[in-house]
Order: sequence, then C-alpha cells, then structure tokens
Amino acid sequence: MKLMLRYTEHNETSGMQPNGNRPVIISFRLEHLLGWTITIALCIVPVIFWLQQNPLSSISGFSATMLAIGKVTGLVGIVMYSLNLIYATRLRILERFFGGLNRVYIAHHMLGGLALVFLSLHPLFLALRFVQTSLKQAALMLLPNGLFPLSALFDTSHQYHGLVLEQWAIFLGILAFWGMIGLLLVTFFIKLPYRIWLYTHKFLGVAFFLGALHVLFITSDTSTNTALKYYILGMAALGIVAFIYRTLFSKMLIKRYQYIVDEVKELPGGVFQLGMHPNGQTMFYQPGQFIFIRFTHSTGDKVSQEWHPFSISSPSNSKNLQITVKALGDYTSRLNIIKPGTTAEIEGAYGRFSFLNFKNRNQIWIAGGIGVTPFLSMGQSLPDDGYHVDLYYSVKTRSELIDFEKLADATFIRHGNFKIYPYIGDEQEGHLSADYIEKTSGGLSGKDIFICGPPPMMQSLRKQLKSKAVPGARIHSEEFGMS
Repeated sequence: MKLMLRYTEHNETSGMQPNGNRPVIISFRLEHLLGWTITIALCIVPVIFWLQQNPLSSISGFSATMLAIGKVTGLVGIVMYSLNLIYATRLRILERFFGGLNRVYIAHHMLGGLALVFLSLHPLFLALRFVQTSLKQAALMLLPNGLFPLSALFDTSHQYHGLVLEQWAIFLGILAFWGMIGLLLVTFFIKLPYRIWLYTHKFLGVAFFLGALHVLFITSDTSTNTALKYYILGMAALGIVAFIYRTLFSKMLIKRYQYIVDEVKELPGGVFQLGMHPNGQTMFYQPGQFIFIRFTHSTGDKVSQEWHPFSISSPSNSKNLQITVKALGDYTSRLNIIKPGTTAEIEGAYGRFSFLNFKNRNQIWIAGGIGVTPFLSMGQSLPDDGYHVDLYYSVKTRSELIDFEKLADATFIRHGNFKIYPYIGDEQEGHLSADYIEKTSGGLSGKDIFICGPPPMMQSLRKQLKSKAVPGARIHSEEFGMS
C-alpha cells in the first residue's frame, strides 16, 4: 500500500447526532490531545511574553493596532514554522504525543498552512500602519532599501552602523518572507512531480534561517524583552537543528536498514508484492506498521531513488520483509521493473495502527481493497488465543483478494478467535455497511474497530458506526492516498 503522509483519523472528541433514542457519545484519547495541547501552548507563550511588555490597554489608534497585530503574527508564525520543521523529522517520540506518525504529519501540514498565513500577515500589517501617512513608506516595508554603505554593517564605530544593521535585518526578513511564501505556495497549491517538490522543500530551512537572523538583529520587542528574545531564538534554533537533522545529516544520524529484494510477484489487479531479506541488521516492527523505503542499487532497470512510505504486509515474527503495492501512479507503476538483487534502504518502522497498541482484545477489522495490507501483517501476527477478531475484507471482484490463503490459514490456526468475512461487491447487494457488520459480528458494543481502505469508504463507515453509538475513540482508521 502506497501512502502519502499516511494520515490517521482517530477523533479526539467524537460527538454524534443521536439517531432516535440513541445517546450522544463524546470520547477522548489522551495521546491525541497531548500533542496538540503542547503545540498550542508553545504558540501562545510568545504572545504572553509580548503582552507582559505591551498590555492591550496601551494600544490605541490605527497605527498602533496594525503594529501590534504585525508583531504578534510574526512571533506566532515563526514558532509555527519551527514546529513545522520539527514535526517533519519523523522522530518516534512525536508519535507518542500525537498517536502515530500519520497524525504528526497532519500537524506538520496544518502548521505549515497556518505559518504561511501568519508570516504573510506579519509584514503586511507592519506596512499597513503607514498607509494613512505615506504609501511609499508602506511599500518600503516590503522592499529592500538603505543597505549601504556596506562597510557600516561590520564597523560598530561607524555613524550609520545601527541604521544599516537595522535595514539589513529588515532585508533578511523580506528575503525570508518572500522565500517562505513562495515555497509554501508550491507546497500547498502547485502540483509538482514528487522529485521537484522534494527538492524545493529543502529550501524551507534556508528561508527559516534568514527569518531567524531577522529576529536576532531587528530592533523590536525581541531585542528589549529578554524572555521573549530567548524563547523565539530557542524555538528558531530547534527548527534549524531539526531541518539540519532531517535534510543535511540524515545519512549519518538516522538509523536505516539495508534489505535485498528476493522476488517481485505480480498479482491480479495491478498489485505487486516485493519480498526482501536483511543485508545486515534486521529491522524490528509491529504488525500494522509502515516503512519509508527507497531502492538504491538495482540489477536491472532503475526506479526513482526517492523515499516512499509503504505498509508492511509480512508477519512481525518474520526475519524477511514484504510490502504489497497497487500500481496507481508513476512510481508504483514502475515497481514491477525491480529485479531480484536490488538493494532497498529502509527507515522505520512507524505508525500505531496495530492491535498491540490497544488494550481491548475484542476487535473488528475492516479492509477495503489494497487497504488490507496492514491487516495481512496483523492477521498473521495475531496470538493464538486472547483475542477475538472479525476481519471484513471488501473488494469489487473475487480476483482482487490478496493473500486470502494466508489469512485463511491464520483463521484455522487460531481456532475461531480470528474470523474473516470476504465481501465481494459484484456478488453482494450494495456496499459493505455497518448494519451488515453489526449483524454478522453480533453487535458493535465494547469493540475496537480498525478501518483501512479508500477514504470515501472509511468516511462512510465511520459515519455509520457513529450513528450506532460507537465512540469515536474506538474507531481507528488509516487514511492514505496512492500514487
């Protein structure tokens, strides 16, 4: 299964509209709230520091209001940008705060968008304070000026040193502003080939570094408020370190494993299975997790050496590794040209979409199409006793069933504790529904439900399950886009 950022939707607060006499259920998962609570707190701290020095009662008039908004949006924006870079590191500790790397990437994506908004507002509001008196002065806030004589920048005794230094600080801020705007617009609104997008993404750290220099040298509240200055510079330093760790020194600092491709097997429906054995240390993983992988040395035709995330479909007690991929895009469509002997570099494993991470052992698993991938690993890794699991495997045609024999063998070994219910769309009336699952499994109450499949299917089932009073905290879904 190919993943784009591997999103998960375990709702922290799941309210639902009652259906008839059904109660309204609100449920929480602490680990999902913790990450966002820390994130929001870190963004609020600079505002608190700023307000201690600039109480709201002291702000009056249009110009002062625009200046205040411009300063606050800049402070919050740079913290958001820093957190955006930190959350892109794939550090496993972040999974504990958000409930999985997939949710970390949701936070990363959202903070990137919010940082774009706040950092855009920062210079715009600073410029707006001059519109009533001088449009030229307002325009100069967004354009470089007063940078010379250059000698004054480095000579502290020069009579224009302070003025030129200030203008260079503003200039660095302008460069950072336009750099961030351009790169974030590319990230969010322009569809580029993955390789080009990845290359442009590396310059986000450069723009952020210029922004940090702007904060360091500008004459503003950060230069007079010691607590605010060190907080902002500390957050900026963390963001820069995170960028360097992930982008510049990843080969040296990030643990990676080498595997050798043993076979590439083509299955019906444009699905490929790649089996690999470790070339050195074996990677430990939990059933249901995913990896980032790239193929670095090929014995045949080459595929792109970009990193891509895929679910693991082999059991966790296997020394070898298997991924199961459906050809739905340029990259995945070329995986069939990989030859045995190709070297794969692997980073991971990641994710918390596993039966092992939940205490409730009475579970329902729902797979749609290639979304069966994590369940292939989970089903073959399930203990012989102690769990009661029903797996619903929905496909359009019977030929699209993947490794059904392995799943059937797993159900036989576990003596009825693991049951599989194939749901063939062409042989059934309508789509797989919560009504069908509730009837077949003898109810939904007290069960944890795992869903992985096409987003429309998951959204529909989640809505149906909530209408049956299933708490949102008991619905664990894995959303993904394929390419």
